[in-house]
Amino acid sequence: MISSVPDSLRFANSLATSFGNLGVTLGTTLGGWIIVTRGVQYTPWITVVFGLLALAMIILRKLLERNKRVQ
Repeated sequence: MISSVPDSLRFANSLATSFGNLGVTLGTTLGGWIIVTRGVQYTPWITVVFGLLALAMIILRKLLERNKRVQ
């Protein structure tokens, strides 16, 4: 993120913090909802899904950065 806006480091850092907080909020909300509606035994499966989504985002970013450097 910082490499995208090298002239606005404070703004990039604030966005990173904001999205980190948003992720914690959404994860906690979804986890609580799953526990209330399905039971605590489903939380490991949600954790696996979120982990796979995070891994997919990392791979996507690496691919986009590689394509950006090639062009």
